[in-house]
Amino acid sequence: MLSRTAEAFFWIGRYVERAEYTARFAKVHYDLLLEIADTVDHAPIWRWYLEGNGELSLYEKLFGRLDSRSVLEFLALAPQNPNSLHNLIHAARSNARSIQDQLSSEVWTHLNEFYLALRGQTAEELWQGPHRALMQVQNSCYTLDGVLGSTMLHDDGWVYYRLGKYVERAGRTARLLDHPVLIKSAPEPGALPEFHQCLAILKSASAYEAYRKVYRADVSPRTIVEFLVFHPRFPRAIHFCAWLIRQMLNRLSTANRGPETREIERLGGQFSSDLEFGSVEDVYKMGLGPFLTQVIEQLDRIANSLARTYFRSAGYGEPAAAETPRRRTLMHTLAPPSNAVRTVLSIRHQFTYRYNAPVSEVHTLMRLFPPQRYGLQRRLDVRWHLDPPADHRQFTDAFGNPVWQLDHPRIEREIDCTVELRVETQAVYLVDGSLAFQGVRPQESECAVEPAEFTRLTTLVDRSEPMAILVDRFKSRRLSSIELVESFMHQVHAHMRYEPGRTHVGTKASEAFTHAAGVCQDYAHVMLSLCRLAGLPARYVSGYLPGEGRMHAWVEALLPVGPAHGQIWVAYDPTHQRRCDERYVTVAVGRDYRDVAPTSGYYSGDAGSKLDVNVSVVMDAHGATDERPSTLLTSQSMPALHDGEQQQ
Repeated sequence: MLSRTAEAFFWIGRYVERAEYTARFAKVHYDLLLEIADTVDHAPIWRWYLEGNGELSLYEKLFGRLDSRSVLEFLALAPQNPNSLHNLIHAARSNARSIQDQLSSEVWTHLNEFYLALRGQTAEELWQGPHRALMQVQNSCYTLDGVLGSTMLHDDGWVYYRLGKYVERAGRTARLLDHPVLIKSAPEPGALPEFHQCLAILKSASAYEAYRKVYRADVSPRTIVEFLVFHPRFPRAIHFCAWLIRQMLNRLSTANRGPETREIERLGGQFSSDLEFGSVEDVYKMGLGPFLTQVIEQLDRIANSLARTYFRSAGYGEPAAAETPRRRTLMHTLAPPSNAVRTVLSIRHQFTYRYNAPVSEVHTLMRLFPPQRYGLQRRLDVRWHLDPPADHRQFTDAFGNPVWQLDHPRIEREIDCTVELRVETQAVYLVDGSLAFQGVRPQESECAVEPAEFTRLTTLVDRSEPMAILVDRFKSRRLSSIELVESFMHQVHAHMRYEPGRTHVGTKASEAFTHAAGVCQDYAHVMLSLCRLAGLPARYVSGYLPGEGRMHAWVEALLPVGPAHGQIWVAYDPTHQRRCDERYVTVAVGRDYRDVAPTSGYYSGDAGSKLDVNVSVVMDAHGATDERPSTLLTSQSMPALHDGEQQQ
């Protein structure tokens, strides 16, 4: 499973579980506070909750005074609160949208409807019926979990979802227990309000009925802690969650034995064993507050180790030391970097094959759809129309490219196809405004071809003596691989002249280098030849770029610029002499143009054919928001080309 897909499943589990807990806690305590006439007494309860989640300072900045109405608005709807119900379900939906092809249609439909129902809610509507609104959120989370469990394969994606769910659940139970009523370990609650708070703690964990079956009428702080920490069969007890986390980590590491997986197994095993052999006496001897802080820190270490081992990310930050035992750090969220620029591009690609006589057994291959996810790029939606209709099937080639095959038994005159898609891209910029090194890790791509294959020459990416001499001259300077690739890009741009019509789809790199002219396909082939002659893995990329009026071509080189000098495919555009940013949409990769031709195929008959292509790109959004008006960047039409001459 791709690391980004695994991480999306993990965070869907965390966000949905966090939303369910937040809704249940708010509902239980709102009902409790209705029985307290003096609203001044409401503030300590809400203060305790917000402090425990690290959200008090944010709340005070937004609302100031603590009161039930403001707190409910903060927990449910506040856009500035990353853990509001609206933001949590929006984040879960965003992760689901990035892996929509991995989810059942029932899961996506339910989650999308859940989000849309929350999005339109106002503070006034919430306050008209807070109990009903919070109950609906809670029930929707229950339903989503059931739909996930009953309509999807219980494969690795399911395991990552459950890991996120139980890591979050254990952490929320630990934060819930850090309550003044429980810390003193009194044999039974004293004043009536304290008794009500004990009941509220149990109900906030959906534990009241299960607790009464074990302890009958005995409601004491000590037994509440014992039940919610150590009970082995209650699903919200920390011990139960730790046992499941350990089982799922062991399942993931079975097929991937190594030092990193052994470390995360050790963390999960230690966490589970501590709870399996611990006791409530040990907890109060250590102190409930320090014990719960240790639990939360252990869960953070497991989440960070999981991110480094399976998600190929740096983790989510280590827990910082709190000023007081109650002032905990804000819970982790998966947020895009603050210096990322986001772009949404709408693309329309139309092609028409025209035949001067009827033909039969027409088979057409299309590589016009980008993968669902590729590095910082993700496909939002796609529509296509074909006239006349055909039998069709989709498959993924060896390079990880989505391919559509269209089969027509007979064509009288023409095939007309229009593809419309929306793609979201991101690029990360440094503080000085320069583009950061970014790209695609080999394990994040579905490409089954080893990097060594991209060091070999092909028919189109060939060798010539002048190019070999040029490579030797650059290598003699003892440049790093990054400096070498960037030098090749600048050299190709300086040497070549953009001249449509000078070359064709079958032009070799050596021929284009000799002519010192061509189009983006030729620029890419020449740069690939230089990289491969230098022993550097480099591959051809086909995609879209605003302003081109046709599909564009560039190069990806495998360079050691990732975390801990890990290798990633970095994209370079020799035609425009720059690294690729958020404006570029990757559709397909391969050894050369022949591996990624946008349309190709064959038919039976003696008729000639002609291909017309029209490509347009619209920028729907660019920057931090989606408020920017839509701007048409290009709507050019390519001249009619004969079959086999759709040059990039």
